[in-house]
Amino acid sequence: MKEVRNGFIAFVSLLAFYILVNYATAGYEGVIWNLKNYWMYVFPISAGFGLQIALYTHIKSYRESCKSIATGGISAGSMVACCLHHVTDAVPLLGVGISYFLTLYTEFFLLIGVLSSVVGVVWMLSTIQKNALFEDSSFLAKVMFVDYEKLKIVVLIFSVLIAAWKYSSAPWGVV
Repeated sequence: MKEVRNGFIAFVSLLAFYILVNYATAGYEGVIWNLKNYWMYVFPISAGFGLQIALYTHIKSYRESCKSIATGGISAGSMVACCLHHVTDAVPLLGVGISYFLTLYTEFFLLIGVLSSVVGVVWMLSTIQKNALFEDSSFLAKVMFVDYEKLKIVVLIFSVLIAAWKYSSAPWGVV
């Protein structure tokens, strides 16, 4: 139950952080505009982050070594990719070129956040499966019929291909 609680808190916290950053930089209208235009990225990133925290809590409950917990870097990467375009809001001294570049690639950065969340979840499920960090009667046992070690590689490859396709499908590389 602690896993669900921590995952939910992480989900809500990341959403709140996103809303606060948008509110601080663009006001109420900015929050509404960004959620309206980017909800299909913001909610999956937040959900993926919450799920990763829930899985992290589960792994920690088994007192697993640091190597399996290291996948938390994927979560941090998701957050950075998600929020990177807000550098333009907070640091106007970067100049018009860099500011324009970051704003232009907002959707691409958000897609990277979603993809890295998926990779992070599969990576953590692989760690749980590889180290048998679940009870036979638990919910996790029911989803362990998938070979997460192989799925980890497939998801990583597809994530790279999707990101490359998204980047190259826009005219002149503009996402």
